[in-house]
Amino acid sequence: MEARVRAVLSRGLQGLIGAIVVCLVALAFLQVVLRYVFAAPLLWVEEISVMALIWLAWIGVVYLWLSRAHIAVDLITTVLTPAGRRRLAHAFDGLALLGGAVLGLISLGTIEIYSGFEMGSLEIEAAIKYYPITAGGAGLAVAAIVNIWRRLGSPEDAA
Repeated sequence: MEARVRAVLSRGLQGLIGAIVVCLVALAFLQVVLRYVFAAPLLWVEEISVMALIWLAWIGVVYLWLSRAHIAVDLITTVLTPAGRRRLAHAFDGLALLGGAVLGLISLGTIEIYSGFEMGSLEIEAAIKYYPITAGGAGLAVAAIVNIWRRLGSPEDAA
């Protein structure tokens, strides 16, 4: 069951990452054509691009933590026993779970603070810029739970 949940989440996150990258490339191409060919750039492309990059970063954090493909330095793990590596992995996943949950909850307050302001050229609430932080914190917590679930299900091959 855990492997199926991990696979579905990974495929969904990969799809989102791919879609955001395609949108960023299309926006950049559109902006270059409009600016240099027609001398009429769009004002809102910059703000949309920044928001897309923020979403990309937070979705990437969740995907990398879930797939355990994030950057790691193996200074300590090379001297630990397999049981010690599992405990260390549990500790880091526990910190990711706690940190993600706290970040998600705290960012809700930030969203509330900015919910009355408008972004310059888009004329939408500025709070929308902080949604990726809330989603990323919650996603990181979910990824940590899935990793812990995996390790509890098969402690011999999960390090």
